Amino acid sequence: MAASMFAFVLGLSWLILTPVCVWLLFGRGHRGLARGAAALTLAGLQAGTLLMGFLEEPPASMASHPLARPAGSPSHAASPSHAASRDGAAATPLASVTARPCAIHALTPGSVRLSRRGTEVDGMTVYWAATPHECGTASVALRPAGRRLRIWLEEGIAEHHEGAHALPVTVAGGQASLDLQLSPPLRPRPHYVAIDARTGHRIPLKPGIPASPGT
Repeated sequence: MAASMFAFVLGLSWLILTPVCVWLLFGRGHRGLARGAAALTLAGLQAGTLLMGFLEEPPASMASHPLARPAGSPSHAASPSHAASRDGAAATPLASVTARPCAIHALTPGSVRLSRRGTEVDGMTVYWAATPHECGTASVALRPAGRRLRIWLEEGIAEHHEGAHALPVTVAGGQASLDLQLSPPLRPRPHYVAIDARTGHRIPLKPGIPASPGT
């Protein structure tokens, strides 16, 4: 309460005394005594402002240390995070999909899996390293050229690549992935090579899903 009253009086003093002090300092016909008093008044207001800021800042000990709880309180019971810190294990945030608005930026594919139906390749799954708050949507564009499959992968909804598809993202085991259905399917070839179109680096291929019996 006292701090609030002091802040009110200080602000009111700035509002009333500042124009008077400026007039005494720079107006014509004022003696040195009046100008000195005006300068001291402004200095006092500035000192009061600094003091107010210092008083409102919480002590470092209170900001950096939590309050101690009674030993018998329910919150004092050991939790998984408390046990992990007691045992010296660092808490690692788990990756999960979030529905937040996503800024568009390039992703680096870690691997690709091709799925086949009969002799044709009708699907592709792209994998990359997941972040703690993975975007729920990613965009992928595929441009086949013979055996080379050039792939653009970006977070969010990106439409600046021809044929880009915005697809939902799945996170499992620290990896994010999306599934792209190929229509029309790719023609059968003995060995496809996946290429990160942004960097030109080769993307490892995971073993493909075998064709269903009778197809």
